[in-house]
Amino acid sequence: MNVTKENVSKTEVKLTVTLTPEEAQPFLITAAAHISEHMDIKGFRRGKATFEAVTGNVGEMAVLQEALEPIVRLHLDKALMDEGIESVGQPKVDIQKMVPGNELVFAATVTRMPEIKKLGNYEKLSISAKPTDASQKDIDRALKDLTSMRTKEVRGTSSEAATDKDMLVVDLQMKREGVPVDGGQSPNFRVYMNEEHFVPGMKEPLLGMKEGDQKTFMVAFPKDHYQKLIAGKDVECSVTVKELYHLEVPVVDDAFAVSLGLKSEAELREKITENLKAENEQEEMRRQEKEALELLAEKSSFAEIPEFLVDDEVEKMVHELEHAVEKQGGVFTDYLQSIKKTPKELRDGMREQGLMRVKVALVLRAVAKAEGVEVGQDEVQTEIEKQAAMYGKEEETRERMLSPEYRDYTGYRMRNEKVVAFLRGKMVRSFP
Repeated sequence: MNVTKENVSKTEVKLTVTLTPEEAQPFLITAAAHISEHMDIKGFRRGKATFEAVTGNVGEMAVLQEALEPIVRLHLDKALMDEGIESVGQPKVDIQKMVPGNELVFAATVTRMPEIKKLGNYEKLSISAKPTDASQKDIDRALKDLTSMRTKEVRGTSSEAATDKDMLVVDLQMKREGVPVDGGQSPNFRVYMNEEHFVPGMKEPLLGMKEGDQKTFMVAFPKDHYQKLIAGKDVECSVTVKELYHLEVPVVDDAFAVSLGLKSEAELREKITENLKAENEQEEMRRQEKEALELLAEKSSFAEIPEFLVDDEVEKMVHELEHAVEKQGGVFTDYLQSIKKTPKELRDGMREQGLMRVKVALVLRAVAKAEGVEVGQDEVQTEIEKQAAMYGKEEETRERMLSPEYRDYTGYRMRNEKVVAFLRGKMVRSFP
């Protein structure tokens, strides 16, 4: 194999690889065998035809074309290794000469892995840990959520006036300067009088109303409301009370705790405190990891980073956001309309964070190399088997988990987890 190298730009290098017919021959034999498995050749069972029989039926060029992908992939990998080039992304391959029985020549333009000119000194950089104890406010909120889930709605009578302990079902019609507000018409709008409404001033005018009563009043919508056309504006609300329900909120006591499968109110409060502390610890760990990695990236200097790496990261972020919106029952196009952004504007706004994520990935890689952080194949195999046992009941899922690509991804993820744990140990100052 003969290889010539040409620097195309600061980030790209072109390798031209020339292979002799003898070097290509083993790949041709394998390709011919693969072709014979999928066609009938007179005098041979499928998969058993000789090389000459296959080429005689489909032609030497067809066999060469079948063998081309593995020839290029394996010899390009070897060429990159021999030249000491670390690449990222997909190479641009140009087949320059492909004639059966002759030399095979191809050129591949690859993007160099961006270099870190100077890695930040994680021995001296630090961030501060924050407390994770559950606050009384959070405990009270959790108890309120529990009681809300077990609150009973008891139908009231038409003669009863609404209090702050009721729930009203109203026909709501909203207008702005006489024009109906988009999405502001609801024939069965539920207003819980014992809770803060997302629009301040919406529930107070309903106090004292009875079933069948009608009222029109003005409400000042918050400036940060997601509907920009009415954010910070006065909106006319016309309501007709259709139904009234009394809210029977359970008292937090031993009996309430027993209904939840616990022994006492004290145990209930203890469990809530433990769960909130565990949640706070997980959230604090994620914050520490993000802050430490971004600080290290900010204190590092990088060679030119190819735009396609940032583009790829932005696309990942868009897909993550789209998945989050859909998981909550929303429609992504509606979400874009609500924030008044086009897909391009959304992506443009994500580029800075996308660049930071690329830098963080490069920093993780550099620290792993500097500290000799590795993940053994046995560790990867154990993790994959564990995941397959938990999530791989479907055959397709198991096959994906056992693929070489998933193995590489798992090893990469496990290595990063080790690096992050190492950096947290170095950079996080304990809360006093």
